[in-house]
Amino acid sequence: MSGRHLLYFTASRVVLYRWSHGRLAVESSYANSEEGAEAFAAHLRGAAKDLFYLLVDIVEEDFHQENVPFVRGKDRQALLGRKLAQRYRDTSLSLALSLGFERTQRRDERILFSAFTNNQQFQPWLAALAEHEIPVVGVFSVALMAPRLAAKIGPKKAPVLLVTLQTGGLRQSYVENGRIRFSRLGPLEPADAADPARVAAAFERDTLRVQQYLTTMRVLGRDGTAVDAVLVAPPGEKQRVAAAAAGLPQLRVSVVELGEAASAIGLKACPDGVGAEALFLHLLASNPTREQYARPELRQYFHLRQVRKGLVAAGAVLGAAGLLWSGVQLAQYLALQEKIAVDRQRAALANDSFARVSAQLPPLPTSAESLRLAVQKHAQLAKRTVAPERLLGELAVALEASPRIELERVRWELATTHPRERAAERAAGAASPGSSPQPTKGGLFEVAEIEGSVAGAKLTEHRLISDVVNGFADRLGDSGRVEVVQVKLPFAFGSQDRLTDDFGAKSAIGDPKFTLVVARKVAE
Repeated sequence: MSGRHLLYFTASRVVLYRWSHGRLAVESSYANSEEGAEAFAAHLRGAAKDLFYLLVDIVEEDFHQENVPFVRGKDRQALLGRKLAQRYRDTSLSLALSLGFERTQRRDERILFSAFTNNQQFQPWLAALAEHEIPVVGVFSVALMAPRLAAKIGPKKAPVLLVTLQTGGLRQSYVENGRIRFSRLGPLEPADAADPARVAAAFERDTLRVQQYLTTMRVLGRDGTAVDAVLVAPPGEKQRVAAAAAGLPQLRVSVVELGEAASAIGLKACPDGVGAEALFLHLLASNPTREQYARPELRQYFHLRQVRKGLVAAGAVLGAAGLLWSGVQLAQYLALQEKIAVDRQRAALANDSFARVSAQLPPLPTSAESLRLAVQKHAQLAKRTVAPERLLGELAVALEASPRIELERVRWELATTHPRERAAERAAGAASPGSSPQPTKGGLFEVAEIEGSVAGAKLTEHRLISDVVNGFADRLGDSGRVEVVQVKLPFAFGSQDRLTDDFGAKSAIGDPKFTLVVARKVAE
């Protein structure tokens, strides 16, 4: 077996159809009995496990509408399950179909409960499918498929009464807002089904009965508003059925022949002698409804098939993604190899050009390694080169504020140690001539030895000279950037010293001389 398989279930016969690309064909037919179920089970042995759809068209299908409180999630499932169990003894083939909400403050939900009232007749057939692990898509009824057919051949967005003649009998289905509201099957005797006049009379009689019943149940209004009715007539019976149904009150009747309906829904071919069930079978195979009667345990092999297909599809996607990524990586690798080859050619050309240019240059006075080291040393010295502008600027500021100081000489140098440390090293060397003190890494310092004089002062004016020179030294150190290391006056003026000088000799020479040693640390 190949394609999709549809099991059409009626009270007397069970017919197995095969559908593929819009074409419907009979595969086998069985009597609705234990012998027929056994023959069907034998037919399934060794057959391919293709998809199976069950379409039921029997009288024992009940519909009941009820309003339930507005709830969601698990509470809604529990409520609907309880309502189904209260109404039906066997809920193994049942469903609850939402019809929308009431426009009231409570917003009650309108639910159409439906079930088959005699499930024993299905058990041998379902057991055969389960025994052979056939993936069953679901158990559907002609009533559930009626909205799909009404949408194809009936008026758009309007309630419609759909009347069709199948092998199982004459079915009337009332569809509102794309949902089934009521459905009834009226069996026809084989003699009546073979007589066109009796078929036309059955269309008129049963359609009128359903219209009256729906009016009594207040599904249809009592205001006399006409309702659309679509009658699907057997081949060649369109005129007869239209003439018989012309006088139905409160119904706008339109008759569609079976072949016209088949063309409207895309059914390309179907077996001879079948009724409107061919339309429903085609719609079921091509576009099944989500609503169906089967419980999850009956559809377990269908779910496993879906999972398997999902895994295969995911594997295919991952494989394709891997191949694509491998292709991208391969393309990048080839492009990189090509770029490497081009770079190697350029490097070879550059080396040849460098060799030709180098051959034309005069020989260097030293080796390339020595030249490289000299350049590195020069760069290091350039980084450590400091000009005396900043220290001289500080000195100029202090001189501006010290008008009696006359500058005679400034000796500036860079040192890697602080002047005090150098003095300590010299003192240590004098005390221990054999020792070689280790230099202290204190950074880089600007050191200036400043020689000057105090204008207009006599050498005997010790306090004046001391105040002027010390004031000048303090101004140099006020900025915090210059440190006065040593102040040397023209006389000894301390607590441990004896005040001495040559008054007679030096008083006639000129202004008193002094010496300052200042230091400034250079930022690294």
